[in-house]
Amino acid sequence: MHPFKFLVMGLMTLLSSSCQLISPIFVDYNGVRMDVARWINNQQLLSMQQKRSLAQLSKAQQKLYRIEQIPQDQKLAIATQNQIALYCARLHLTENKISQLQNIIFGENEKVAILQKYAEEFPKVKLDASAIQCE
Repeated sequence: MHPFKFLVMGLMTLLSSSCQLISPIFVDYNGVRMDVARWINNQQLLSMQQKRSLAQLSKAQQKLYRIEQIPQDQKLAIATQNQIALYCARLHLTENKISQLQNIIFGENEKVAILQKYAEEFPKVKLDASAIQCE
């Protein structure tokens, strides 16, 4: 009976690690910070669509990391990209998972200040849901 348990445990380990190897093929991490991409890839209970949504949101939110240095003429484009990414993320993810991603991107200490500055200084964009393309 014990050899059977070891065989099952070995197969489960192999299957879970192979999913981590396959994930980068289906999720475009280009433009995502390496530490954030690793965190997304290690979220084993998420579907590929959920991981794609996290990657899309990460690409948009990373631009806010140095929010005080963003020129005025780029704020509308960045706000639009962020609104689209948040819309897509909310279709597939919980607010808790989005918050966890933001903690990784900004750091828990900086997150509130960055998102507050974003809310105060960036234009509010109204999107047409039928025109949004999610990754």
